[in-house]
Amino acid sequence: MRTFLAKGDTKRPINHWTMLRENSFFEGKVPEGYKLCASPGPGYLVVDVDRHGDKDGFKHIPQDILDELNITFNYATKNNGVHFWFAYSGDKVLLNKASGLGIDLRFESKGYVVVYIDRDIRDYLTHMRPTSKKMNEWLESLFS
Repeated sequence: MRTFLAKGDTKRPINHWTMLRENSFFEGKVPEGYKLCASPGPGYLVVDVDRHGDKDGFKHIPQDILDELNITFNYATKNNGVHFWFAYSGDKVLLNKASGLGIDLRFESKGYVVVYIDRDIRDYLTHMRPTSKKMNEWLESLFS
């Protein structure tokens, strides 16, 4: 896992974030005009559910999966969506991509998200639940 800064609304990192070593974390107050970003790192993933325009990713999530999403570490995003963080328990390689349904995945060190939290992300690691077999099957159907 890594955290780093991105400039303004572009969400463009100020440095080449993939060159940062794993377990490197931005510390301190995020300066005005910047956003804090995180790459999930090995063993973690972020399900990014969007709601903007005529897209509502929540309409494409079965209720049992939604129940599981709601018990892991999550926070609201800028555009009325939610980021759900998990410790991945599956054994498939998932793709870092958008599903076209308003549901995106950031898997391990292959992508990043803007984090909308008020503390160091390491404080939330124990709140990132492991994915269930059912969750893994759902994720694999969308992202493998």
